[in-house]
This record gives sequence, C-alpha cells and structure tokens, in this order.
Amino acid sequence: MASSDVGDKPMVLTSHVDELFAYPQIFVPVMEKYFQVVWWEDFEKDMERYARHIQGVLVNGGLPKVTAELLDTLPNLRIISTLSVGMDHLDLQLLKSRGIKVSSVPDVSSDCVADWGMTLLTAAARRLPEAIKSATDTTTPFNYNILGKKITGSTLGIVGLGRIGYGIAERALGFKMKVLYFDIMRQPEREAALGLEFHSCLDQLLPNCDFIIIVVPLTPQTHGMMGREQFKLMKPSAIFINIARAPVVHQDQLVEALQNKTIQAAVLDVTSPEPLPPDHPLLHMPNVIITPHMGANSLESRRGVVEAGCESCTAAIRGGAIPREVVLK
Repeated sequence: MASSDVGDKPMVLTSHVDELFAYPQIFVPVMEKYFQVVWWEDFEKDMERYARHIQGVLVNGGLPKVTAELLDTLPNLRIISTLSVGMDHLDLQLLKSRGIKVSSVPDVSSDCVADWGMTLLTAAARRLPEAIKSATDTTTPFNYNILGKKITGSTLGIVGLGRIGYGIAERALGFKMKVLYFDIMRQPEREAALGLEFHSCLDQLLPNCDFIIIVVPLTPQTHGMMGREQFKLMKPSAIFINIARAPVVHQDQLVEALQNKTIQAAVLDVTSPEPLPPDHPLLHMPNVIITPHMGANSLESRRGVVEAGCESCTAAIRGGAIPREVVLK
C-alpha cells in the first residue's frame, strides 16, 4: 500500500498482485524502484487519499479499466502506460480528448513471442500433448506410433510480417521451411533479407501452406479476418496457429472447420473468452492445443515489459520524451 504522504517517487495506480491473473509478486520490487505504487483495491477504498497524487496508471492485463469515470477522479494524471503490445482495451480517442499521454511496449517481448510461435508449431506438428499423455498417463496406452507432420521442408504462411512475424520467419528458416507471408503493406527489405515470398491476397496464400500462423494486431480491418471461407481454402492437412488476438478469428467457424476436418488441427494461445467455459467444444477436441495467452511469458520478457512501462511512465511524469509513446491520431 502506498503512503498517503507524497515522497520523492511519483505515485502511480495499477491493478493488483495475483500469481494467476495479474502481477506475480516478483515484479512488485521493479515497480517500487520507480514509484509509490497504489494498488487498485486500496484506491477503491480511499480514493480521496490518493486521487490527486496519482500521475500515471500502469495497465496490466487490461486492468484497471480506463474509463471516463476513472479519469474524472485523477486530476493530475499524465499518462496511461499499458504493459502490452495491443491497445484494444483502451479508448484512445477518450485519452486524446483529455490530453493524456499513452505508451505501450511493442518491442520488448517480440523475440519471446516468436519463440512461442515456433514452439506451438512444433508441438502441433509432432502431436506433443498426445505423446506426453501416452508416455506419462498410466490409463493411456504407451503408443510408439504417434505419427506427426514433418516440419523440415514444409511451407509456412505468416499472416502479418511485423516484428513478431519477422522473428518467426527467421526461426522457420532454421527448419529449412519455405516461408510465405501476407501483410497489408509489402515489406521489401525484410522479404529480401530472408528470401520470403509475398502474397498480396490472403486467399492466394492459404492454399499453399502446411502451417498458417496469425500474428496481426487487432484492428477493425483484422477483426474476423479468418473465418469459414478462409478455412475452406486451406489444405485439409493444414495446421492453423493463432498467437495474435482471439477476435481475429471467427471462433465458432474454426470449431466447425475442425469438426468437419476442413483443416487438420489448430493451436490457440488466445481464445474468447479466456478461459473457455468447461463445456466449450475446443476444450474437448484431440486436434486442438490451447495455451493460456502466454506468448510473452518468459521471466526475462515480462520483467522487461514492466521495466519498459515504468520507464515510459516516469518520462511522462517528468515531462521528457516518452519511450514507446503511442501517437494518438
């Protein structure tokens, strides 16, 4: 709990410590190095004590929710620093109208997420969850004949060649994969550097791929971009991987494609909702792997994200140039 006295360190508001859903305890000292930290539950109990002293909000996992009502209570707020790449949880027009700065962390965890993308691709190709269960679950037969898909020499389609997509392409070349990509903007320098093949039309890329991995940001243009028609264009043997945002995919239509064997398998690090309800069909399909939105979850990456968010928040409070500032249009 932050002191009610204003000391040398600026005061910021953030969500809560929770080993499952929010900040693991190990990151609290990182924030306290920079700030007097006001936890949301303490703020709710005594807003008058803290409100006029709070100059920044650190948003973690979409919390605390930044609403007009919250902003009304914080007269000296200078910045919302979100510890994420995506910003679909923020009302950017509202923040712009209030003259509040915004920062994100787009470049801190890219390598970690790219590592995770290739980890999931490999796990699905070689049917790793099934293999582990066969070898460790005594109620399951020990199966020597779990036949996976060969990765070396196969074709990978990357949808979105940003920092993460490019990192995945670099790693895929280590597997001697042929890499195709689709992006709304061609990336000639990245394309030439790795020998990638550009497709200006997503529908033309999909039929050529053994694996398709989605790494686009969630925008009005990408919302629902993968659905029934796109799955029909894929090979029946294709493995579909989403490490972007759940709303990029029509989830019910993905279920349909898996049930009908339109595609072979899917790997989802993101779902809607998170977690899925116990009776959701995706949880009970042998050709689906689901992980708990953990692409950036290495110790090094998460610590780097918290540090970067704190640095941006500190810069704004001091009136300096803000690292990783989001330009509000």
